[in-house]
Amino acid sequence: MTSTTSVQNAAAGGAEDLALRRPLSVNIRPILESVDGLLTDAEVDAWFEGLDRVNEGRGFCLELTAEGELVISPMVNIDGLFAETELITDLRIWSREYGGYAFGANANMRLPDGSRIRPDALWLSPEQTAAMPPVSAGGAITVCPAFVAEIVSGTDTLPPLQRKMERYIANGAQLGWLIDPYRRQVHCYRPDTEPELLEAPETVSGESVLPGFVFEVGRRIFDLHRPAPQG
Repeated sequence: MTSTTSVQNAAAGGAEDLALRRPLSVNIRPILESVDGLLTDAEVDAWFEGLDRVNEGRGFCLELTAEGELVISPMVNIDGLFAETELITDLRIWSREYGGYAFGANANMRLPDGSRIRPDALWLSPEQTAAMPPVSAGGAITVCPAFVAEIVSGTDTLPPLQRKMERYIANGAQLGWLIDPYRRQVHCYRPDTEPELLEAPETVSGESVLPGFVFEVGRRIFDLHRPAPQG
């Protein structure tokens, strides 16, 4: 039998530990509906960016789906941060020659369906960047990137990330990678086709979306990842 003290301790400490280990989802649709028509999309972007920023020190980041689900995710561990850096560094070096913009998970992005989501890596094509305000103008990226990538961390489960990838494709992404270092897999997403699963690839190609871009996923991510934590 659980005592009142145990419940109080769980609320004070155990719940916090759980929040730090697995993403949580909270339905805030009633709040969004209460301000519908009172705030512009840009004002909602600014509000959400500020909300995310003031919570960074608590050890988690925020995303918001078009359905009104506020997703609260733990910050990535050192392996996840290293993997993101490896991919975005190569993507930025490639984009300097080819064009467009490459960003990491710090990008403030609003998809066409209204979701505020932060991919681990993204690339906007030259055509997309030409139609956008200058980066120096600030504000959210309001187009779905041509390329997006998510990397499974030790706090993630696969199904929510798979749904996230499907959302990118539904909103206009032309290529997406879901990289799972713990299973040494890459799930490749493209429009109008089922995801392709690559088992333990040494490299993964950007295909026609990222011409000439080849990422050494085996050496740069798989080989350097530790086993996922248990429990």
